[in-house]
Amino acid sequence: MTDSQIKRTTTPATSRSHDLSDNNDQTQDEKADHVDSLLFRNLSIHGSATLKHYQTTFLSYPLSVLARIVRHVFGSSQDHKVRILQDFEGVIVGGEMLLVLGRPGSGCTTLLKTLSGDSRGLHLDPASLLSYQGVPMAEITKRSRGEYIYLPESDIHFPHLTVAQTLTFASQARMASTSASSSGRPCATTGNMEETITALALTHALHTKVGSSVVKGISGGERKRTSIAEILVGTSRIQCWDNSIRGLDSANALRFIECIRSSAVKAHIVVIATLYQASEAIYNCFDKVIVLYEGREIYFGSTNNAKAYFIDLGFICPDRSTTADFLCSITNPSEHIIRQGGEDLVPRSPAELAKTWLSSSERVRLVAEIQRHEKVLASDYTPQQSPRSHLESTMQRPPTPYILTFPKQINLCLTRSFQRLAQEPTPVISGIIGNTIISIILGSMFYNMPANTSSFFGRGVLLFFTILTNTLLASFEGVQLWDHRPIVEKQYQLAFYYRSAEAIASMLCDLPNKVLLTAGFNLPFYFMANMRRTPAAFFTFYLFAFISLLTGSMLYRTIGAMSRTLTASIAPGSVFILLLVIYTGFVLPIPSMHPWLRWFAYINPVGYAFESLMINEFQGLKFPCVSFIPEGPSFVGISPQQRMCSVTGATAGSDVVDGSLYLATTFHYHEKHLWRNLAVLFGIMALLCILYLVATECLAVQRSRGEVLTYKRTHRSKTAFSDDSEKQEHATTMPRVTQPKLENHSLRDPKSHGTVAASFIWDNLSYEINVSKSGRLRLLDDIEGWVKPGTLTALMGESGAGKTTLLNVLAMRADVGVISGEKLVDPRFQNEGFARKIGYAQQQDIALSTATVKEALVFSARLRQSCQYTDAEKLAYVEEVMSMLDLGELANAVIGAPGDGLNIEQRKRLTIGIELAARPELLLFLDEPTSGMDSNTAWTICGLLRRLADTGQTILCTIHQPSGTVFEMFDRLLLIQRGRSLYFGDIGQNSRIVIDYFSQQGVAQCPPKANPAEWLMTITSLANTSVKNDWPQLWASSAERRAIKARLAERKAELRAVEKKDSNPTVDSKYAAPFLRQLYHVTKRNFEQDWRTPSYLHSKLFLALGAVSNPFPKQVSLFYRFKIVIEHSQRLFLLRILEQSTGDPKSDLFRFYSLHSSQQSGPADHTAIPRKSKTL
Repeated sequence: MTDSQIKRTTTPATSRSHDLSDNNDQTQDEKADHVDSLLFRNLSIHGSATLKHYQTTFLSYPLSVLARIVRHVFGSSQDHKVRILQDFEGVIVGGEMLLVLGRPGSGCTTLLKTLSGDSRGLHLDPASLLSYQGVPMAEITKRSRGEYIYLPESDIHFPHLTVAQTLTFASQARMASTSASSSGRPCATTGNMEETITALALTHALHTKVGSSVVKGISGGERKRTSIAEILVGTSRIQCWDNSIRGLDSANALRFIECIRSSAVKAHIVVIATLYQASEAIYNCFDKVIVLYEGREIYFGSTNNAKAYFIDLGFICPDRSTTADFLCSITNPSEHIIRQGGEDLVPRSPAELAKTWLSSSERVRLVAEIQRHEKVLASDYTPQQSPRSHLESTMQRPPTPYILTFPKQINLCLTRSFQRLAQEPTPVISGIIGNTIISIILGSMFYNMPANTSSFFGRGVLLFFTILTNTLLASFEGVQLWDHRPIVEKQYQLAFYYRSAEAIASMLCDLPNKVLLTAGFNLPFYFMANMRRTPAAFFTFYLFAFISLLTGSMLYRTIGAMSRTLTASIAPGSVFILLLVIYTGFVLPIPSMHPWLRWFAYINPVGYAFESLMINEFQGLKFPCVSFIPEGPSFVGISPQQRMCSVTGATAGSDVVDGSLYLATTFHYHEKHLWRNLAVLFGIMALLCILYLVATECLAVQRSRGEVLTYKRTHRSKTAFSDDSEKQEHATTMPRVTQPKLENHSLRDPKSHGTVAASFIWDNLSYEINVSKSGRLRLLDDIEGWVKPGTLTALMGESGAGKTTLLNVLAMRADVGVISGEKLVDPRFQNEGFARKIGYAQQQDIALSTATVKEALVFSARLRQSCQYTDAEKLAYVEEVMSMLDLGELANAVIGAPGDGLNIEQRKRLTIGIELAARPELLLFLDEPTSGMDSNTAWTICGLLRRLADTGQTILCTIHQPSGTVFEMFDRLLLIQRGRSLYFGDIGQNSRIVIDYFSQQGVAQCPPKANPAEWLMTITSLANTSVKNDWPQLWASSAERRAIKARLAERKAELRAVEKKDSNPTVDSKYAAPFLRQLYHVTKRNFEQDWRTPSYLHSKLFLALGAVSNPFPKQVSLFYRFKIVIEHSQRLFLLRILEQSTGDPKSDLFRFYSLHSSQQSGPADHTAIPRKSKTL
């Protein structure tokens, strides 16, 4: 290979040529402008970790802080260097795709993050070389952050935006000009966006909300494709995809890979992806592959040569195993197969395989290619800024990674903010209406106050309450920021905009709401209470009320932006509320304030606003006196000069009190301060606004430690930390998945086996929901089928086909819409306890973040298992479930929030375990139980389900990307498309029955060694233009469906003939546990939740102690001190409720209740945490 050829490495001589030879007539200099390359050599990465991470509690948190201070002072530390990646090397050039293979925990995620330039929290060894077309990593992260991107597994979007709005924003944020595109830089255009949407089959979902785990919207697979499209519609040079086919069916997964294949070739970008359960077609789309084994590189080279390399070492590739699965099996000692006679010769351990790779001929060729590439780049390395001639703007900091100027970023974010407001106006409207109602109630309490001295105190109270309320109306904004902060952080890393641009846009978008909110709250009570009714006084009052609201908004936004975590923002917020109340000048008049906290009155915006409102209300008015001193029957005949009004500021012998004199005497307020205070408020607001923008721009959210296992303090694990870091960077040990010995476990004991088994039938099942603009939308249309004991039924279809919707309808979880058709079950089980006897492992892995794995399982078992089992039997069954799912080593591990605690694979196993621990007696539904798992773990989970079915369990589960061996574990298949049936029936030996049915419809036969499931998804895909069949119509008119209908009629007759048994109130009750037991366990768990959230308890304790110990003057009673404590403890409670309704990990508690309350517990559960209304 010559030096000139380094600019474009030769791809294998296969059908995967991708038309890359079209550029061969370009000169070397021209290619250098168009082709990006990535080279890494001696790449080693380590992190710092402690030997053991323990969960903090209310008592342990202060001690741990003190211990860290002591270690810092004395120079000792428990941190240890953890090797993550060791001696990696490779080179990829523009237009090539690199597949990263390895089991979870091998270091795949760390490698992808590092290659994309994201090394936060990681440490690169000094000898490591990482070069981007000759440009070092430091330059890349400084000037081209948005062109070298990493997309994680999680899908984070604004849930109320539609797919079209989400993708349009991404396209416009990364839209390159003609000058940029002419220089060879890949650019996004409207046409490119339309092509991407079409290629990813998102056209039908463009006007549907993206949704989330709480907000209903598009399906999980469509949400994943939206995340993918968000990257593809923008500009980039290197794309790193972390298991981005998770949640996609095999057809859509292949379509995605083909889409980025096309993008890589056309734009000459580098694509690096790590994939689990990759099919052979997906594997063939890649040019190169790198195999990782516990942080060691054991192969890097052509995808065509990888399989032969390991076969030559002595490994055997099983029949019908894909190349990707075979390569991953090399890193699994329990899965790989060694050629007979070579057991002692074949390398097996990571060190042995890495050593063998270093001495291989493939590695020699790689080193030679790296050296030639370095030679070419060394001669012409000059760090240059990416061409953006249209971006020269004085408002941007050079060099900048952004495409748009700062004003255009604000305009784009502002448009999106108004779109979000239009999509979800309910909170804004309800807030205005609610505050208007409060204002009317408040006005009725102070209705028509007289214009004399008897109203002095009432007017002061009313003005103090209103100005305080106006300021505190925005107290929740700092907490609400955390609901959107992960999205803003993600898009900042993608170089869509400055963080401050989004902050300014959110402030501007809130202005109309604040104007209406101020009017709704202040207008009714102002006129009902008979405040000063002059135009000047009213508009002055409204002006100060509005400015107070804006100042309060800036204050709490600043507190939220300066806090690295949500819980850290609550404590200063509550303290500020307390200080704002006490040092306004009304609760404690200025003369009564103690000097050591008197300074806060000078920076208290409520105090300045209250002074101006009092001046506005009282200045220049004469109030008739209603009470004199002396007064009484003995003083009736005294002259006016001999008596005096009983109000401060009164003058002897006068029947009226001057309002200005009253203010000067009582509060030390003076008329000249009226507009001075407005200037002070503007100054405070401007200062807080600047601090807010600076904090937003400079203080990033606290980065997750990675999915690091945290244990209870009482746990004494013998395991030490490892150098394995794909899912827990610089972390403690992550136990690996091993294949459980299923034959040693008895999942269904004699009490249940053979006595509780239910057949479930549905016929002509349809489901419709109301859509505001287009009337009704039918999600399910005339679906029939059944599940019976001892069978394992697969539910398959493209993402968005309606699989999860069907499961929700069958499991009685659809709480909106209209369901028609029949659902029949054995009459013996038609009672109140039917719903709780169904297990449903949903697609979202939701669990209480502060609980341990074992506690979550025990909680499910104690509240959901039948009362016929003793507590000891329930606990024994939990141990059995943990052993089956290989959760034993994780028993005392804290679940944690997503991204911090259990990794995705462990969470999925926990979700399945929670349902199994409930010992579902009738049915078990699972929604994508193998999503996010590697092939070995997926096979293990499906093997467990197979054995559950063999013991008499009735199971229906959705499955994505099943391998051929996994697909054949199922007895029956229900295949749907856009809510309509394509097939229901037996799969057959070697999938013969289902293959024969579809082959009869005029499509090509399934190849003998092909994966039948993948073949089915390909031929029935709506994006497959080569097949014109109307599959739902073919099934509706087929003889197979008529046979199914006949069998359904027979089964219905059989079920109706069964006599309904007398209900047993103990066994068949709606809830498995009695009320008092529910109350005990739920209350106990809530106390544990609070105890393990030290920031919340410490902030509440600090607030209470601060209020009680505040140096009130002697005339302020002890009762009043406790009154303030109670009032603001209530406000802190409201903050906590809001915290649970936003992005805080404690919201998992609420979500857990909303998902399981119908099965686990009764009224006790509902009184513990308020339920959130589900919106469509």
